[in-house]
Amino acid sequence: MQANKEDAFNVMVLAIVITLVVICISIFALAALTHNLYLDSYFTLEAFFDAQNTAASTDLAALAFSQGASQWVPIAVIVVVDNLSRILIVSFIIAAVLDFLTYANVEQVINLAKAGRLKNHVIICGYNDIADRLIKRLEEQHTRYLVIDSRKGLDTEFAEKKIFGIVGDFTSEELLKSAKIGRAQAIVFVSERDVDNVAATMIARRLNPDIKVMLRLADEGIRKQVYSVGADMAVIPEYLAGIEMGDYMVRASGA
Repeated sequence: MQANKEDAFNVMVLAIVITLVVICISIFALAALTHNLYLDSYFTLEAFFDAQNTAASTDLAALAFSQGASQWVPIAVIVVVDNLSRILIVSFIIAAVLDFLTYANVEQVINLAKAGRLKNHVIICGYNDIADRLIKRLEEQHTRYLVIDSRKGLDTEFAEKKIFGIVGDFTSEELLKSAKIGRAQAIVFVSERDVDNVAATMIARRLNPDIKVMLRLADEGIRKQVYSVGADMAVIPEYLAGIEMGDYMVRASGA
């Protein structure tokens, strides 16, 4: 997010610098031809900022024409400056709009609006292989879900995989409220960071005392403690994998 802000600031500064350079060149180019710096400055600023008062334009045009038909250079410069100003203004507006759309992340805004209509859904906090398998199972059961993860660039991956998700910190109360945790049937924390999963478990339980809370853990030592802070289920994937492999070896040796 910080990088996006810096990019937006750099684009804005560059656009302002280019505009000032073109304005200065235009003013002095006209001044060299008409020898009236005040009038030329007034006209150039009026042209670039699209002012409604056209007195300077009229006076400058009259001055150019008064030089005679053979003096076409001042007229040409006036026309060029006038049109250049409009091109630059339009280009600046387009660039600013595109930059705003990129920074604002329109798809994120849309998904947050959609999340506001969710009910009886499952909130999946963290996106990884476990989340992928859980999503497939929920889709098979036609259960609505919402994925939350803070990693940069996930919005593009969500769009490519057609996953309904938003990029953000799932330990944020405001974001969980935006995900309508109060109307959700369950919330699952599958992040690799135990500290985030445990902290978010306490927040989720406070925001919705009736929600089913499940989390993934890596540390066996805190498994019992998480039940006291609001978890309904705590799973250690490696522990389950070890049990499954052990059962397979027992069955294989018995055969």
